[in-house]
Amino acid sequence: MKRRTINATWGLLCLITLTGCWDSQYLTHKKIVNGISLDAANGNRLLGAVRAVTLESKGGGQFDVKDEIVHAVGDSTNEVGMKIDNMLPGTLEASKVHVIIIGEELARKGMLPALESFYRNPKGYLKSNVLIGRGKGFDILAFKKIENNPIAFGIKQIFEGSVSKTIVPEQTLYSLWNEMTDPGQDTVMPMIRKMNDKAVIVDGVGLMSGGHYSGVSLPEEESTLLLLLMGKLGKFAAMETDSDANVVSFRVVKIKRSMDLSVDDRTSKIECAINLDLYGFIASDPNSLSEAVDRERIKNKIAASLNKQAVAVVSKLLQANCDALGVGRKLSVSRPGLWKKIDWQNGYKDVALKPNVRIHLTGTGIIS
Repeated sequence: MKRRTINATWGLLCLITLTGCWDSQYLTHKKIVNGISLDAANGNRLLGAVRAVTLESKGGGQFDVKDEIVHAVGDSTNEVGMKIDNMLPGTLEASKVHVIIIGEELARKGMLPALESFYRNPKGYLKSNVLIGRGKGFDILAFKKIENNPIAFGIKQIFEGSVSKTIVPEQTLYSLWNEMTDPGQDTVMPMIRKMNDKAVIVDGVGLMSGGHYSGVSLPEEESTLLLLLMGKLGKFAAMETDSDANVVSFRVVKIKRSMDLSVDDRTSKIECAINLDLYGFIASDPNSLSEAVDRERIKNKIAASLNKQAVAVVSKLLQANCDALGVGRKLSVSRPGLWKKIDWQNGYKDVALKPNVRIHLTGTGIIS
């Protein structure tokens, strides 16, 4: 009798919890938004577009997946969203947006005002990746499918590959808010572009100054080095060094990074040394196939090449007025009195940045 009572109680609980919720809707009634683009339009207006995936029943439990793009112009992101919602049948579901692409012109004007409604929305998906599109974000979102996948999903996969190879940072709505509201450090944004209408590629970073895109960007090789100088490493980083008509490929698998800040008490001149130790192995060195590997020579050769590149990278940071290395944050902790007095937006460009890259060879492959 006791067992029957327990079984009956368990069955009742299952009926209560598994019958569905009061606001449940069929997937075929929903338009699932997985990509958004935002661009500047004429008259300080906003051009917004969404990629919406719809499931259409074919019967017999089978479905067709349709990936369509819809756009509208409005005075705010919220107004654009409402217009697009009215243009699509069914319920617009935007709680799992893969990517948000901001056009270059809008990024220069300032990104946070355009993204403000995403942060206020209690259903906002803060893990959405945010990128700057070269040219218009709409042109990239309107691209054809990538390997038969919805375009936003394809961009997400390309983006994740670039993050794992330390080409771009993993920038999300959540991380972007934290970094853009930090007065002691600027952020860098992944850049995406089209390649002759044949492919899209994520292969560099845009340098931000406050909440605005500076217009200065770094190509793949320099963006990887910058991320390492910032102390960020994905699964690995592939570094190419070119010297004496010989390209050596060095794969970084571990890093150590430190910053030494000094201030001249008389002139208040700020100097910052960025010390970067790279640990990795030789992936390719064609000129050493017929001879024993001279580890010291290769190590010095790679270090000389990367230090030269690092000087060029920090020069672009100063040009863009982008404190991506967090010198201001270090200064606010070590010299709070000076930090309160200084106008960092104007004072940062006078900082002397001195990168120092050291190489530690952990292997040379099977060739020794």
